[in-house]
Amino acid sequence: MNRNPYSRYYVPGPSPWPFFVGISANGLAVGLILWLHRSPSYLLMGMSISCMMLSTLSWWRDLIREGDMGFYTRFVIKSFRDGVALFILSEVMFFFSFFWAFFHNALSPSCELGMRWPPPGIRTPNPSSTSLFETGLLISSGLFVTQAHKSMRLKDYDVGPFIGLLMTILCGAVFFLVQVREYYWNSYSIADSVYGSVFYLLTGFHGAHVVVGTIWLMVSLARLWRGEFSSQRHFGFEACIWYWHFVDVVWVSLWFVVYVWFGGWLYMWWFKMWDGDIYSFKYPDQKPSWYAYIQEEHCPSWYKVPDWLKS
Repeated sequence: MNRNPYSRYYVPGPSPWPFFVGISANGLAVGLILWLHRSPSYLLMGMSISCMMLSTLSWWRDLIREGDMGFYTRFVIKSFRDGVALFILSEVMFFFSFFWAFFHNALSPSCELGMRWPPPGIRTPNPSSTSLFETGLLISSGLFVTQAHKSMRLKDYDVGPFIGLLMTILCGAVFFLVQVREYYWNSYSIADSVYGSVFYLLTGFHGAHVVVGTIWLMVSLARLWRGEFSSQRHFGFEACIWYWHFVDVVWVSLWFVVYVWFGGWLYMWWFKMWDGDIYSFKYPDQKPSWYAYIQEEHCPSWYKVPDWLKS
């Protein structure tokens, strides 16, 4: 670990950890494929997960040591900032692809979906129940972690950052447990039309990001306990905050789009507010919205299946 005094950047020496991480990632991919083909290899998965955890922990240990030894100049820190920003941008595009798939099917449902969204037979979850509680948890966690960062900038290393991080970790853990409970009680699975597929992909990958963010917060709490952060030197914690705010924004967007708007509940509330007459105040000749068909008494005759076809 020697830095060239005539260079602005630090070039690390040879390290075995990228090789071991790559090998363990390949083992995890093979193990996943075997599991999908109903011939799982628990030995391979266990060895790959163990190797991945040990390699990443050793890699992060070396990174922290290099920072403690003063190898990271302000130019190196700027490169870290750019790297984290590009990483979050890649995550934005990752979720954008799933939102694209959702909007593609929700805005123009095909005949295979009954020309309706949500598709027939899907009972969407109530956005004012479990998901609203989850939304409150993540918004509260964002406030807690922001307060922890503010306390650290004010050189409060004893109370503020610890309480903020502990409350944020607690909110993340409760969010994950509540989401698992929601999955258990949902009336549809990932195989129930494109709605179930996109719903579980969006919420599932977001839940995975919540788990990663919670682990990152726990690592930041441990480093704070060891005194590795200061008011001017805490980029590892700052990057964790960026990531957690990204997780918050994705969930709020997901809750409004998937649960409230295209879950049918926003239009149902609008329908009830106007007592089923949601078009007469603007378009007297317009046929009722398809959301009105959820209630049988408001279903028009031209929408119902003729009796002669039923027989």
